[in-house]
Amino acid sequence: MIDLEESLDFGFEDIVDLSRRCKFSDCTHTNEPHCAVKKAISDGTLCEDTFNGYYRNKNEAEYVSKQKNKTKAVDYMKQLKLFQKS
Repeated sequence: MIDLEESLDFGFEDIVDLSRRCKFSDCTHTNEPHCAVKKAISDGTLCEDTFNGYYRNKNEAEYVSKQKNKTKAVDYMKQLKLFQKS
């Protein structure tokens, strides 16, 4: 299965490319100074709706990833308890 966060790169290459030009590598594209994404939105190079779609999809991918990790942790704890009982 393709990693959801990585698959966003295929649909939003322009945003990924702009993100690499931000001053800060962990830029959230919200309030940081020298954000290339926000600059592109303000000068009309990038459509704000496109960015909002990317951001929404990214948040959903992060949520799904966290849920999968929680499920794995719960399964691991169940297996550990079974092992300890035997």
